[in-house]
Amino acid sequence: MKKPSVTELIKLLDKPALVKWANKMGLQGVNTDEYSKKVMQSGTDYHNQIEKFLKNGECFESQLVQDKCIEFFTGADILGVEENIETDYFIGRVDVRYKKDGLLYVCDFKLNKKKLYLENKLQLVAYRMATGADKIGIVAIPYFQMLPVEITDYTPYEQILINLSNIYRLKGEIDD
Repeated sequence: MKKPSVTELIKLLDKPALVKWANKMGLQGVNTDEYSKKVMQSGTDYHNQIEKFLKNGECFESQLVQDKCIEFFTGADILGVEENIETDYFIGRVDVRYKKDGLLYVCDFKLNKKKLYLENKLQLVAYRMATGADKIGIVAIPYFQMLPVEITDYTPYEQILINLSNIYRLKGEIDD
């Protein structure tokens, strides 16, 4: 059986905030499928521009966004962009891994992110498990604002991921 991705593991969790959001959007007459598709495409576009800029120096569509990116990564040594990771429990893809001020950072780019949910923390803890990063966080794009994830004890998060991996495997055995 193949290893699940971090995304597949997190999909096993209940997301009550998502239900509330969908209800709110529906009450406003917004088609959540169309809205989500549009937001996801925008996020993908930014991811692609960031990757091309950090790997090849290709310019962003917006000079302002490019300037924010340059400002954010000033003094950083970029070690990996859109980098595949793997542990005994899962596979995944890290948006950016870099070193700054002697610390190893692993970050995920999220469009206009202001609030962190359990699934965001689990995703970043998974990346930390694979990379041994000192610091984890969300980089809110397009303005490149860091939302550090401060966790004093990673053990419960790591155990959730390991248990989700076991549930994923067991579920696959049942479905076969």
